[in-house]
Amino acid sequence: MEYAALERHLDALRGRAGVFICEADETARFSRDADEIFPAASVIKVPLVMALYADAARGAVDLEQCVGVGERVAGTGVLARLRDVHELTLRDYAMLTIMVSDNMATNRIIDRVGIEVVNAYLDRWGCPRTRLRRKMFDLDARAKGLDNVMTPRESAHLLAMLVRGELVDRATSDAVLELLAATMYDGKARRYLSGDVSTANKTGRLDGVRNDIAIIRVSRPVILAAFTRDLARESEGEVALGLAGWFAYREAGGTGPELPPEVA
Repeated sequence: MEYAALERHLDALRGRAGVFICEADETARFSRDADEIFPAASVIKVPLVMALYADAARGAVDLEQCVGVGERVAGTGVLARLRDVHELTLRDYAMLTIMVSDNMATNRIIDRVGIEVVNAYLDRWGCPRTRLRRKMFDLDARAKGLDNVMTPRESAHLLAMLVRGELVDRATSDAVLELLAATMYDGKARRYLSGDVSTANKTGRLDGVRNDIAIIRVSRPVILAAFTRDLARESEGEVALGLAGWFAYREAGGTGPELPPEVA
């Protein structure tokens, strides 16, 4: 399959980009700076929730345990605006973390699982360059240079684990996939796809950063991990994500729609 349009856009991008497109067995179909480290933004919430569900599967945590909402922080999500909600189950926090990228829910899961435990899982899963280093909106930690980071290849590996049922077992993997399939934020990998295309994804965005990791299913699942940083214009990064999503869709067996002329 020819990736000329994607290559051209990445060459011209005013910023940095890393893209990895692969099969469920991680056979690469397209790779561009796939081992480079990028700011994870909210994509780091995927391995966090995977660690929570892995802990639950081995009996270390109870997903039905109720936990107080705790300190309110800004950013994406709904809990900061729900003044009469005082506690939720860990299962509900996981749902909010993925579906609406809720930062308060994310922080409660970090409190319960622990940063060190998440990173130990990442080592076990073969993702030594992916690191959770701080909570959401921990500005003091960020000022000290502590940032959450990922690489395209390792991010794709995490999704491939879920597709293959390797997060403990098939049921645990499917529980996380169900959350990813219900995400309500379009990270732009769907930019050039019709609304009926099946995807399970998680987005991330910061100033100068646009990220999306996704499983795109047509005749078979194909995995995409696209990260950007230092973008002069975030809209250019969103076009790059859309192009990567379109090519992943074609790899998965999709036959349309065609790319618009301005990016073809």
